[in-house]
Amino acid sequence: MTAGSAAADAAPDENVGRGQMPPDLVALEQPARDGRVARGQRTRRSVGEALMELLRACVPDPTAKAVAQRAGVSLRLVFHHFADMDDLYQFVGTLQLRRQWAEMPQVSPKLSLPTRIERTVAHRAALFEETSYIRRALMCRAPTCPAVGRALEASDNLFLEDLKATFSPELAGLSAASRAEYLGAMDTGTSWEAWERLRATSGVPVRGARRVMSLILEALFAGSEGVGLRTGTVGRTPSNS
Repeated sequence: MTAGSAAADAAPDENVGRGQMPPDLVALEQPARDGRVARGQRTRRSVGEALMELLRACVPDPTAKAVAQRAGVSLRLVFHHFADMDDLYQFVGTLQLRRQWAEMPQVSPKLSLPTRIERTVAHRAALFEETSYIRRALMCRAPTCPAVGRALEASDNLFLEDLKATFSPELAGLSAASRAEYLGAMDTGTSWEAWERLRATSGVPVRGARRVMSLILEALFAGSEGVGLRTGTVGRTPSNS
């Protein structure tokens, strides 16, 4: 399953809007009317996609020369469009953010809790499987390239906002402090870092990793359709008194 097919699982009337496009993506989405500028945009996209292809092919820290060859352009043209490799990685981070935003299913909170959990985990699993090599490279660049770090932060914020919207019925009755705690647990348990730990470190197969993420959410929402969560009795045996 691809990230796109996971997003398509939800029927149109079951989805809620994604909200406004993140500011970093607005310029990326506006093709230039001037032919020369449009060609430059296409070249930038081609170079960015070439770097992503090399990362997916497990080429460690691709050189600018390798990227140019993959994109079918000159090395000079690469550095005409990008100040340096950090600038190129920032652009790749923005491309990844755009894809994440476009394919985020934003499952309706009116659906049953098991359906929302399944669709949330399915989408993230598919996206993480396809983008982990790129995410690892961006994580390595982030400490020395603040712009890459900001792209990763924006990506994480999109995931968090998705959880808030999808599981709003279960979170509605909580105090602000409790809501923050549960969101933190949900966010951590369904994060790329958790997926990386399961898949790369522990060697858990995709099916098993998906099940682990589902179990995390199910445990947090213990009780019938989240009643335990709303009443603050998650994980506790009801008193007979």
